[in-house]
Amino acid sequence: MAAVKRLSKSRFIAGSQCHLRLWHDIHQRDLATPVDDLAQFIFDTGHEVGELACRRYPSGRLVGGDHLHFDEAIGETRQLMEDGATVLFEAAFEHGGVVARADILEKLPTGGWRMIEVKSTTRVKDVFILDAAIQLWILRGAGLDVRDTCILTLDNTFVRTAEAPDPQKLFRLHGIHEEAVGLLDTVGTDVQAMHKVISSAAPLIEPGDHCHRPYPCPYFAHCTRNAPRMDHGLDELPRLSAEKRAQLDASGVREVRDIPPEFPMSFTQHLIRRAVVSNADIVRGDLAGSLAEIRPPVRHLDFETFAPAIPRFPGTRPYEGIPFLFSVHTERDGGQTEHADYLHERADDPRRILADRLVQALGSKGSICVYSRFEARMIRGLARALPRQADALARLLPRLVDLHRIVRRHYYHPGFRGSLSLKTVLPTLTRMHYDDLAVADGRRASVRYMEALRTSDEAVRRQTFADLGAYCRRDTAATGALLAALRKVAARGS
Repeated sequence: MAAVKRLSKSRFIAGSQCHLRLWHDIHQRDLATPVDDLAQFIFDTGHEVGELACRRYPSGRLVGGDHLHFDEAIGETRQLMEDGATVLFEAAFEHGGVVARADILEKLPTGGWRMIEVKSTTRVKDVFILDAAIQLWILRGAGLDVRDTCILTLDNTFVRTAEAPDPQKLFRLHGIHEEAVGLLDTVGTDVQAMHKVISSAAPLIEPGDHCHRPYPCPYFAHCTRNAPRMDHGLDELPRLSAEKRAQLDASGVREVRDIPPEFPMSFTQHLIRRAVVSNADIVRGDLAGSLAEIRPPVRHLDFETFAPAIPRFPGTRPYEGIPFLFSVHTERDGGQTEHADYLHERADDPRRILADRLVQALGSKGSICVYSRFEARMIRGLARALPRQADALARLLPRLVDLHRIVRRHYYHPGFRGSLSLKTVLPTLTRMHYDDLAVADGRRASVRYMEALRTSDEAVRRQTFADLGAYCRRDTAATGALLAALRKVAARGS
């Protein structure tokens, strides 16, 4: 710990979130939860977007070197500037023991430089402005005349044509110079504090909301390893304000059941407390009446989608969800079920053929059970994109029945633990779960699908498609099982 440790931009952001996170990044990185495929995909997406952003500046010069050769990168940056370069990518600077590489530096015609930070999102977040401010502090401290600071994001109004996306039109430049300048004094103070942190023993900081904002902390599992496990902790109360949480903490209340009945809470929060205290489920309103509106033959529908940052197909926008897989379970008389699905196995646009198969699988009669408004949104999107199939797709919408809405309105079980996610509700009311699946959530399904389309390993590709199909089938089998469980609950009160 005797050697002086440099701060990086990313470490500064980590320290702004939590000094203990920063300390771990410097001294005990091995305690972090390993990077999973989702996090790696986000990193890869950022790199892909960054490369395309650089194509907006054909004369740009890339500064080489990695974090192990930062001094060489600083020297190369200086040399390129002396040689008259007007646009630099990954320019390297150091000031006050903090290092950073600017995504894009552009020489302004009126003198000075514009610093541009590229983000693979469609909007500017507060943390991005802090990110730019620490870089501005470093670059100005290193003697560079930075007169403008911008964040470059994907433009969510951009619609792809048949041609490859034009980098000049795909992105939107956001000027944030005044905001960044306004943070410089705070940045300087924080840098000094962080240098003290990393040269001292680990700070004592209790876990809290800061563990999850602005980014999930990779040390959360380590920091909470010895925390007492609550039976029904306060986190089960949705939208519990920080102020009310602090009031309960100050009173020594850690469990939902210990909240005084007169404590001011929302209707839903009181409902959860009542279920926990009584250790019993609560049925309210006309659950049986809502279920009676579901008409045979009952079908259960689920989509899986992927949302590429850089739009791949004509008519799509950045991060627009594209359905590539659906599953339909149909309940027949006598308790028999039929299953139909479609998974698009090619890299071209899946929507036309998927829509054809979907209309065929759902027929013309009967309710279509889903567990969110997501399926309705996807069907509307398909109808907009496919005029010839729009009428047939539109006729599906009035048949949709959202079981999530029915549960939210009429039923709560203490086993839900504050969550109405299907993956929480399902094992509480049935024997079904997702623990045995290789793919068990929508985000991972999206990532695995895009990886399968890229791989040249046919065995991996086949296995991935099988895993994706199994996950989507489980979702529609799940809503079928949930509907049966809700009918049993409703029958208890009849």
